[in-house]
Amino acid sequence: MDEAGHKDYIEVKIADTGQGIAKEELSRIFEPFYTTKGQSGTGLGLAVTWGIINNHNGTIDVESEPGKGTTFIVHLPLH
Repeated sequence: MDEAGHKDYIEVKIADTGQGIAKEELSRIFEPFYTTKGQSGTGLGLAVTWGIINNHNGTIDVESEPGKGTTFIVHLPLH
């Protein structure tokens, strides 16, 4: 961090053209055990991903539009 409080980050975007995520579900997708896949999902994948990124002082954000896909934006500090 420099004197002005600026940090250098790397940004990684992961996007798909899938079904997207409904707005009412977006606030819950990083919760442990939250899943929309019924019996075929555990709901741990994004919770674990968030934890790893958070432990490295990074952030993860999501942009999604039903019927158009989803983009995850990860910022990780370089130092």
